[in-house]
Parts: sequence; structure tokens; C-alpha cells
Amino acid sequence: MSDEEFENLAKRYPDLFQKSKNFELSVGAGWHNIIDTLCSIISCRVERVRQDLKYATENPNSEFIKPVNEIEKDLADALKELPVIVQVKEKFGTLRFYVQNATPEIYISIEFAEAMSSRVCEVCGSPGKSTVGGWIKVLCDKHNKKRNIAEGENL
Repeated sequence: MSDEEFENLAKRYPDLFQKSKNFELSVGAGWHNIIDTLCSIISCRVERVRQDLKYATENPNSEFIKPVNEIEKDLADALKELPVIVQVKEKFGTLRFYVQNATPEIYISIEFAEAMSSRVCEVCGSPGKSTVGGWIKVLCDKHNKKRNIAEGENL
């Protein structure tokens, strides 16, 4: 994943990335959408409570929302529940997304994202499959062919 893609993720999910601060991120650009979707799922409660807070402050007389002070407490709780991202990498051909202090629901989402990576080319994001050639990689036919040609040239 390029530095620019990582910076865009950090801008889209500032609470998650500020809480995580320094962590290792070493995966191909093809898995960017999987990671972006996973970060969205992990951050969805915080975003939903923020929307509620915005609505409550803009519509103080609304009978359909909690008082602002209760929503602010909900937001603080949601921020505390965000996990800390420790490491994002490829291992044995698939995505690994290591966190600390996650809820069981977040761990289920992480397992799903990791499973999805076994079907997506790590290089370009096209449909892919597990390939062997030195390292196990999930590649589309095009990138697997390039890999095989490159390995043949190195013999």
C-alpha cells in the first residue's frame, strides 16, 4: 500500500488511526479496499454517534433523539471501544490485521476481511487465488504470470 493510500485511510478514519499511532502496515495496494472497508466497519459506531450528536445540536427541540450530554457520553464510550491497530501485513498469502482491545464483533469483521483477502489479488485488487512460487501469494492470472516470468529470469 502506498504512503498516499495510507494517508487517505488515516484522514478517513482519524479516531482509529490516532488511537493506533505507530503500527506496521505492509501489504500490497490490491487489498486497500478490504482494509478501507474493515476500518469503516470498526469505526461505524463512532461515526453513527457523531451523526446523532450533530443532529441533536442542530435540532435541540427534537423529541426523537437523546439529550446532547447523553450522546456526548455515548461518543466517549464509542471512542474508548475502538481497538488499537498493532500490525497489518500479509502472512501465508492472506491479510493479517492485528489489534488489541477489540470487541468480539470487530474480531468477526477482521476474520471476514482476512478471508476476503484470499480471493483478491494483493497487487491490483482483481479476483485472485493462492499461488505458490517461493512465497504464497494471492494473485490474479496477470500478476501470477508476471511473477512466473520474473522467477524464470532469476534462475
